[in-house]
Amino acid sequence: MFRITRLLICPLLLLGLLACQAAKKPGQGLIVVSIHPYELLVRQLVGDSLEVKTLIPAKASPHTWSPQPSDLKALQEADLAISNGLGLEANLQQAFAEKGDRHIEIARLIRHPDDDDPASDPEDQAEQADTEHHQHSMNPHLWLSPPRLIQITLLLVDELQTRFPDLAETIGRNGAQVIRELIAQNDLILKERSTFGQPAVITYHDSFHYFLRDYDILHLGSVQSSPGREPTPKELSELGRLIRAHDLKAIYVEPQMDRRSAQVLAKEFRLKVIELDPLGYTFKPRTIMDVIQANWERMKQGW
Repeated sequence: MFRITRLLICPLLLLGLLACQAAKKPGQGLIVVSIHPYELLVRQLVGDSLEVKTLIPAKASPHTWSPQPSDLKALQEADLAISNGLGLEANLQQAFAEKGDRHIEIARLIRHPDDDDPASDPEDQAEQADTEHHQHSMNPHLWLSPPRLIQITLLLVDELQTRFPDLAETIGRNGAQVIRELIAQNDLILKERSTFGQPAVITYHDSFHYFLRDYDILHLGSVQSSPGREPTPKELSELGRLIRAHDLKAIYVEPQMDRRSAQVLAKEFRLKVIELDPLGYTFKPRTIMDVIQANWERMKQGW
């Protein structure tokens, strides 16, 4: 299980968040992020000093959404653009690339997402990110893992303080608060997870990859092996076998995807259909922690 304390191996990282010069009167600016969870996180970091907008509609799948020219206006005007990377925003890669050094790709900030140790050499990070950028073999759903969100927050704080020095103190203070809340949330989920035996899940697609691994929850498979690809009869049959073998009580769906295949399985095996939302918009969240907590509360309903 992912040990969150390893992310905090260097206390100076946290202390450095607050060791900034006093903030000057902030200027106006616009940050455009690819998905709603990053809007929540960036708003928590910068407060009301900057405008933050989400590019991809929360009811659309980031994997398959294609923008119209009018959709890209805010991105073109943005002082800073933030994307996830790892192929999540498949139809927006060129648009983000055109922002040049005014673009932050989360996956390029952190070490290999499947590595529990965040310490890395910058050249190694760049090499790994370039490989992943072309292969997209890694799971992109980084924001649904509290431990990885701590790592992302630390790195984003540094980036945002550099790019918006007038807001450095505010960003540092807010970043430290976000990290405290994520640590508390991680501890709570670990405590609640310990009350269950060996839970198993079938998700609609593999959006909770890191979350399930962080908290030792068995992922039996997904209805869609890749976003937008409906299962074959053979694949549905295999999912049915897993449902029987593990005596599952529920199957999980997502608001951004057609749920008909899941409903077929639910009807045949008398399963509860529970909606998880990787983008969190349907929960009307105020913070990134709300997205994680709401999904966790719903996930538990299936056991």
